[in-house]
Parts: sequence; structure tokens; C-alpha cells
Amino acid sequence: MYMDLFGSKTLNAMEGYMDRLSQRQKIVASNLANIDTPGFKTKEISFHATMDELIAAPDQSAKLRTTRERHIEGEAFGPPANMVFEPQGLVERADRNNVDIDREMAKVSETTFGYSMITQMLRGKYQKLASSINER
Repeated sequence: MYMDLFGSKTLNAMEGYMDRLSQRQKIVASNLANIDTPGFKTKEISFHATMDELIAAPDQSAKLRTTRERHIEGEAFGPPANMVFEPQGLVERADRNNVDIDREMAKVSETTFGYSMITQMLRGKYQKLASSINER
């Protein structure tokens, strides 16, 4: 019996979530680095994926589900989950820059919390594995 200890759906989902956190952190860092750049517009990453979406098999997440024989299979609609975009409705300063340091620092805190949560989950998963190996 083969057991894949390091390629489970849960671990893959955690990896995907950490990748999104990393992408978000890079975008926030870019926004903060350009806080004094005239005309710079805040960038953001779509971050509304749930763990269910990350756990879903690749072929299921990319296509619409068909429930009847006559339904037409198609690609999922809407922007990709990791798409970078410029949020609308932010207040611009006189230099046409719309980066808000308080908003960006809140994103830094949320991202840090996300990393902390996932690393604790991973630590728990691997501690259970180590405990199982040591107890035989």
C-alpha cells in the first residue's frame, strides 16, 4: 500500500495559500515602495479563494460543473484568483498617487497572520507524522 505523505490535497492547498500570501506580500511591498511616486496607482491581488477552491482537483476548478447530459462544458467565468488589478474608488492625492499607508499596513498584518496560521497548521501536521513514526 502506497501512502503519499508529502503530496496530499491538504498540503497542496496549504502550498497554494502560501503562494497567494507571497504574491500579496510582493504587491503590498511594491505599493509601499511607490508611496511617493507621482501618478502611481495601488495594485491589489484578488484574494477571495477559499481552501475548498485550493483543494479542488485542477480539472474541477478550471471548468464549470455539468449536472445534465446536455449541458455544455466550459471554462469558469470571472477573473483568475491570482489576477492583479487596480482597485477603484481610492482617494488620490494631488500628485495622483492613491497609495494609503494605513490600508497597506492592514494588508501586511493580514498576510502575516495568514502565514502564521498556515505554518502552525503545517507544524501540527508534521508533529503528528513524527509522533506516528517514533511510536511505531
